[in-house]
Amino acid sequence: MKIAILIDFHNLYMMLGKDKDRTENVIFEIVKMGRRKGELLEVRLFAPNYFFGKDCQEMGNWINFLMLKHGLVKEDCPVSSMHTSDGETKIKDSVDGRVRAFVVNHVHKDIGPELIIFVTGDGDFVEFSNIAKNKGKQTEFWSVDLSGTSRFIKREEHFKEIEVDYPSLDENPFLVAVKKATKKLELSEREKVSLKLIAKMADMKLQGCEIAEMSNLISGRLGISHAEADRLLEMLTALNVAEISFSAIRVVTVDYLNVLFQYLRPFAGPEEVIC
Repeated sequence: MKIAILIDFHNLYMMLGKDKDRTENVIFEIVKMGRRKGELLEVRLFAPNYFFGKDCQEMGNWINFLMLKHGLVKEDCPVSSMHTSDGETKIKDSVDGRVRAFVVNHVHKDIGPELIIFVTGDGDFVEFSNIAKNKGKQTEFWSVDLSGTSRFIKREEHFKEIEVDYPSLDENPFLVAVKKATKKLELSEREKVSLKLIAKMADMKLQGCEIAEMSNLISGRLGISHAEADRLLEMLTALNVAEISFSAIRVVTVDYLNVLFQYLRPFAGPEEVIC
């Protein structure tokens, strides 16, 4: 099944208490859950454009980093300001309108995704789901906070709460194995396998490509799950062995001459070519 995921980023970020680490972990989990269901065509992030202004440069940089790291597509949503009678200024973003326009204008019968997943707690999205259904699409709703999710969404037949129990970078199995190896500590069989997989990356010689594509190639050629491939890429990025280029095509490149691969070569056994 071909899948598209549409994320109401502001809603998600607020539900998670404006916690950047939790938000990134949830986005990682969303991508992983989508891949388990089928062929993930795109994960589109709808965010109000005040996140990218001069006053929110740090927020904008962080969102760009999330896009590059997790293969997201960003959709900037314009905002409007209105003055109330008591002199306050309220800002209204147009995420709802932009999502609706996307479903109306870019979702077509018999082509593209067969399943559209809305990640939000906003009940207005039920209307957008109905528009997609009228075009022959299946739809689902995912949310991270039941208490903050509209009752209209909870009534939908295919509604799921996102439960995240995701280890920190310090618990990344590949990173743990590398640290133990460099300290010459005793390794478990699983950790030896992790080091072998890292070393085999040097045999693959994958050229720089988009993050999601790189993860898919690693998964297929090493025979590991998408989640494991993502964790391997995460470890390589954390150690500056892999580098994410901040460009429109979200390219990740791996330094195959890095000393790490040379150090771990013995764990891979006889040199082989992975096709």
